[in-house]
Amino acid sequence: MTGPTDADVPAVSKHDVLELISYLFPWIADYRRRSLVDYAGAAFHAEPPLSSCNARRHAISLLQRCIRGAARNAGFADHRASYIAAEFANAPVMQAGPHLHLVLEPDAYYTHLFSLMGLSAHRRSAYVSYAVSTVKFVERGRKGPGWLKLGGDAINVFGLSRSQMIPFSVLAQNGPYRFALKNVERAQDGDLVARLRSELPLGEFPSAALAIKQANASLWKRYFDPGIDFLQIDDEDVADLVVDHLQDESSWLARHMFERDGFVRCLRSSIDALADSHWRGWFKNTTDLFWGSDRGRLFPLRLADSRLEAKGAEDFSLEFAADAVIEALQSRKIIPNLYLMFIVMAILPGVRVLGGSRHTVYYPLMRYVFCRALAMSGDCELRTTIAADRRPGIWGHRVLLEDAEPFSELDMMGPENIKAVLRKYGSLSLEEACGALDSFVGDPLWACFKTRHHEGLVRVSDPEWALS
Repeated sequence: MTGPTDADVPAVSKHDVLELISYLFPWIADYRRRSLVDYAGAAFHAEPPLSSCNARRHAISLLQRCIRGAARNAGFADHRASYIAAEFANAPVMQAGPHLHLVLEPDAYYTHLFSLMGLSAHRRSAYVSYAVSTVKFVERGRKGPGWLKLGGDAINVFGLSRSQMIPFSVLAQNGPYRFALKNVERAQDGDLVARLRSELPLGEFPSAALAIKQANASLWKRYFDPGIDFLQIDDEDVADLVVDHLQDESSWLARHMFERDGFVRCLRSSIDALADSHWRGWFKNTTDLFWGSDRGRLFPLRLADSRLEAKGAEDFSLEFAADAVIEALQSRKIIPNLYLMFIVMAILPGVRVLGGSRHTVYYPLMRYVFCRALAMSGDCELRTTIAADRRPGIWGHRVLLEDAEPFSELDMMGPENIKAVLRKYGSLSLEEACGALDSFVGDPLWACFKTRHHEGLVRVSDPEWALS
């Protein structure tokens, strides 16, 4: 299938993006000029499900157990861990936008403020956020989990060299890692760097992911809202959840993942069909269900002849069978990819997920692909349940993005004034709060989508968009 190339595609503006979002999600149009807190409240409003089935009920019970275990591992008392899991199951809305950054990194900070507005609007006290940790320390330039801006300076969070950051994901168990906060702009620390270093956990951690999660828990209690329990789930937790599914014969995933010529074959066929449609480019199947992991270096896999094989030069081959996959997950030789994460964390259990510029489009397409595979494999009951979901994916990341330095703002306002910070931003209209929408405007996928929409090649009436 042919289509416009990047060279053919005219630029997209903020106005264009908001018009496209309103077209894709007509209900959002009503909030464009209303306050941000109104939109946040709508994003976190959990509506009773219109349909359910045994597969979904079992999936949410396994997810609830996963959240309870993750909360205990994070240091919550048993009764609080159980409460977090129960409240989430009753109001299943999960923030999935920011990568695993310190909460003081702007991309994460403003999204967590947005989530706080939504949770406070419904008087909830548990905040569950999935933070992808299959990302490298450096994502671009001096941005990523390994970097932070403080006082206008670039701060190397863990004091790592380029060779220690570039090849590895933050989930790598190749520590020790400790918070160094090395100022690469000047030799002496500024006051902000010294104050933040005093707030971060001491000691060493086996992975940067664990260090960041523990630091965020501490910073949340100190600077955000201690009345709302903040729990970050990352890909290690997802790996354990997939193991729970595969070890439980009542799990839909356990019963269908390893069928020869069954659901997974239908799923891959549906992904290929999407890649040959006018919606191509949004959902890229870089790796089949899992990443291979070699001491924190991730590499893509392909499923062929009932084995998971490395796509590149890595020496990796794994039988695609329950026992082998379970052992590889437990030993972290493989890590669930983003699609499998969404299957076990959202699509199967019926959790609304909030995300950013690309998520806004690719998550509905992930749901479409999953349900197309269900139809091909004859599972009508689960497909009917998933198709009845209301607002399953919502734009909820980079909805608020201001030109301020988070730690400076929090340091100035004080921990008792987080409510003042929320009032300050919550009173802005959605159009004012979202800034220039750089993550949309600078993305050729959105520019190409505008062109395809203008030419009538993509429409909300398309079957690919039916499960949005």
